[in-house]
Amino acid sequence: MSGQGGSAQVLQIPPVFWGLQHSPDAAEALRALVAAVPVPGDARSPWFIADNLITYGHARGFLTDPRFVAAVSAEAPSAHELAFVWRTHTLCWAAESALAVAGDFVECGTYQGYSMSVVLRYLAGLQDRQCHLYDLFDPPGGEGEGRRLPAHAPDLYERVVRRFQPWPNALVTRGKVPDVLREGAPARIAFLHLDMNNAQAESGALETLFDRVTPGGMIVFDDYGWTGYRAQKVAADAFMQVRGLAVLELPTGQGLVVKR
Repeated sequence: MSGQGGSAQVLQIPPVFWGLQHSPDAAEALRALVAAVPVPGDARSPWFIADNLITYGHARGFLTDPRFVAAVSAEAPSAHELAFVWRTHTLCWAAESALAVAGDFVECGTYQGYSMSVVLRYLAGLQDRQCHLYDLFDPPGGEGEGRRLPAHAPDLYERVVRRFQPWPNALVTRGKVPDVLREGAPARIAFLHLDMNNAQAESGALETLFDRVTPGGMIVFDDYGWTGYRAQKVAADAFMQVRGLAVLELPTGQGLVVKR
């Protein structure tokens, strides 16, 4: 973060682009693009360039929102986690909106727990409801699993449990989705976040959990708009179409559904 105007703090977002790490020409082209548009000395850059998203001239108020900045900063995010700050803000908005309806919060695909940790800090915890977090944490690489990521390890589950210790109503469960959901997922859900990088797992989660989502509840798909995960988009669209719903594709790559 850095100061702006002597008061508001601004989240400084590194220009992390997935798939371009080994393309110096592309990185140079982005720098040239930014340099071609002069910025007054007293103004914040009009560019947002990160997480495979380029925007110009948008307000991006969340980058200076004190509550959001504090929630993100408290989690000491890595450069990669900071890069998907727009996605994180979408989750915070959807989670806060979901407080208007009855039900618990559910995340399938927790990984290191960063996103939901920020959400819980943003909301100052949850009152009279629980947050259920599901993941394999050390996936062996079988059918119905997403690809292994750098932090996957035998001790990841324990590390995530420690991360959520400040929130006694956050329940971290290790197991394969959707099998583990049949053993004790909440009966009513206000907020559902799916981030499993796998169409089979996410379809299974929807089949098990969708009818438990309270009308007015929020469903956020992390991978919906990414070309590398098109199978998840196809599956989500088909699932929602037969229920008279459509997924809103967001520029962040996420998808959003408000349950009716």
